[in-house]
Amino acid sequence: MQEINKNSPLPLYYQLKESILNAVKAEEFEVGERLPSERELAEYHNISRMTVKKAVDILVDNGYLIRKQGSGTFVTDYQQSYSISPLLSFSKEMEKKGLNYTTKILSYTDISDSKAAEKMNLKAETKLLKLERLRLIENKPFLLENTYLAFNDFKDLKKEELENSSLFKILKDKYDIQLSNAEAEVEAVIFDAGIADKMQVKEGMLGLYFEQISKDENSEIIEYTSAYYRNDNYKFKFTFDLD
Repeated sequence: MQEINKNSPLPLYYQLKESILNAVKAEEFEVGERLPSERELAEYHNISRMTVKKAVDILVDNGYLIRKQGSGTFVTDYQQSYSISPLLSFSKEMEKKGLNYTTKILSYTDISDSKAAEKMNLKAETKLLKLERLRLIENKPFLLENTYLAFNDFKDLKKEELENSSLFKILKDKYDIQLSNAEAEVEAVIFDAGIADKMQVKEGMLGLYFEQISKDENSEIIEYTSAYYRNDNYKFKFTFDLD
């Protein structure tokens, strides 16, 4: 970051705000990376913490930074905003926006997972089909998702099918299943080493964790998905049953 000039007629907070902003735009700080603490910034520039707080507040208000209580202040992806709808497939969502996207299937296995089974209202020992996919936009990792299906209902689902089509389209075309509503939760998280490695970011970066269950027209749970988004600057659209 550029040093503050105490002989300048510009206010100190303004100089610091511009210094941080220029560093962000120059990618000295990556999206999702934690900024030095206000105390560290104050000591580095030999200014008061109140001055630092004022500068950071402005950048938070303008969407360049975000505070997470107990974790610090992080850089947002201020240049991009995507809308994610639980009942729209990733491919359809990206096509609507005219974005180049790719999907990498990291694993495709049948497992037992008591947490996922509970989310789907199944017995803990129920065998599940787990699909782990890395989604990329413009060759940049965007989303890491794990999707679970009841194995006995979809044991003839082939990995090759998923490489060429969206899961939701396969559910509709091959299994005559129309998803009609979804329940989703989202929260800010800090990426651990395993997630960060797959997302190609630094450990400790800020991201979003998303959980979703999707139901068919008979209100039966068809799939459960847990997902990690690379940074925090997203808008979410949710579909609700109004009955």
